[in-house]
Amino acid sequence: MRASLCFAIVVAFGCGEAAPPPAKTPVTPEVANASAAALPAPNGTVRRSDVRQVLSAGLGTFLQSVTLDVEHPVFRDGHFVGFRIVQTNGWPPNIDLKAGDVVTAVNGYPVEHPEQAQQAFLSLAVASELRVDFERDGQPRSLRLAITDD
Repeated sequence: MRASLCFAIVVAFGCGEAAPPPAKTPVTPEVANASAAALPAPNGTVRRSDVRQVLSAGLGTFLQSVTLDVEHPVFRDGHFVGFRIVQTNGWPPNIDLKAGDVVTAVNGYPVEHPEQAQQAFLSLAVASELRVDFERDGQPRSLRLAITDD
């Protein structure tokens, strides 16, 4: 489930320009080789097939990509807030979660207890996005990745 955060890609088509002249040599479109590696998902998205792969590997395998300080949960005014990220292990640099961030919820599910984390993880099977709510320097933030069908 390696995906990048949202970056807008704007493709501009020339307005009012003349159409390009027809090609002098016929061009035959090529069909992509089925054995070729799939292109990466566009920034801000994750492919449904990647989500299925992560789900089939299990929550334990997924949690190997991040180290959380589960021994010292973050509390505020006597209420659970979340778990602090100690280290990200091999995440792409464009993922906007880093050491020190406090994960508060995943897809709207709190993550205080293991069964809540499991429920959040399993919710991805039918979710249209992956949303991680977290705090950075005490300020609430959200990471959102659309889950696209492929």
